[in-house]
Amino acid sequence: SFPTACNIGTQGMAVVASGQYGGQTVSLSHLAPFVDVSRKKIRKQVQEELSTLEGITNIEELIEEITEKRVKEEIKRGVQTIQYQINTLNTSNGQTPFVSINMYLGEVNDPVTKKDLAAVIEEVLKQRIQGVKNEAGVWITPAFPKLLYVLEKDNMPGGEYWYLTELA
Repeated sequence: SFPTACNIGTQGMAVVASGQYGGQTVSLSHLAPFVDVSRKKIRKQVQEELSTLEGITNIEELIEEITEKRVKEEIKRGVQTIQYQINTLNTSNGQTPFVSINMYLGEVNDPVTKKDLAAVIEEVLKQRIQGVKNEAGVWITPAFPKLLYVLEKDNMPGGEYWYLTELA
């Protein structure tokens, strides 16, 4: 699932950071395919939950609506895992892993994966704007991960994902 992929990804980042000095860059495009893994799992759960209901005429529409709502929550949890693990893990040299996250829609060609990648990028940006709570419970802007937002035709003015550039 997407949250599991995020968890494993951040563990890998910590291991790599412990074995080197300097930074590393990871791409969200490697995590985006796991959104659909979560979607399929959630869809099956929702279908099972709603299978006992009778008399609903728009059952497929309802399944889709509930599934996408839960997928958004999965993305939110996964991105939150990345944020907090990167900022709370220490490497063997006692530092927070120096991680940069590449957000480039052009890395994927499949329209479903691209849409999912856009949703992940949107959530990363929203959470960065919000910040993370420090030990005193105060919202702060974290130092890591560094965010690398790449412009390409789909997120330029008039493009389908222009809203991401405006958010960035």
